[in-house]
Amino acid sequence: MNFRSNKQHTIDIIFMLSLFCVFALCSVALIIFGANIYQNTVNKTNQNYLERTSVAYLTEKLRQTDIAQSVSIIHSDGIDMLSIESEIEGQLYSTRLYEFEGYLYECSSRSDIVLSPDAGQAIFKIEQLNFQFISPSLLQVTFESTEQELVSFYIDLQTNNT
Repeated sequence: MNFRSNKQHTIDIIFMLSLFCVFALCSVALIIFGANIYQNTVNKTNQNYLERTSVAYLTEKLRQTDIAQSVSIIHSDGIDMLSIESEIEGQLYSTRLYEFEGYLYECSSRSDIVLSPDAGQAIFKIEQLNFQFISPSLLQVTFESTEQELVSFYIDLQTNNT
């Protein structure tokens, strides 16, 4: 009789241990699942931030210009560059925006000086930056984000006619 009670007690312990193991495995699986969801959310948030920052940066650079006909697309060293000209103390300066080695670069210099693409300042990661005038005052900007998503937007060039 004592043997039977001992056997039943052993089965109770095994049942409790197996129940605890199932609980522990479910908890670990839930934590891993939640961590993956969190990581995906962080990645999407960072990607969205980079895309919005890129668009805001390019848009603001173009909105800063106030000279009619001051924005043009130039080709130098096989690279399409957006050139924004401005006059400072009677001297014409040019700010060039372009993609080089996977980064958006900005290079400012006098308009009569042509610098090599690596002379600019790397701003942030960007791929395949393209500029196209849809009309004299409407510019389409297209680039590929770091996650290989195509981002395209239009900028209405609101320069003064002076």
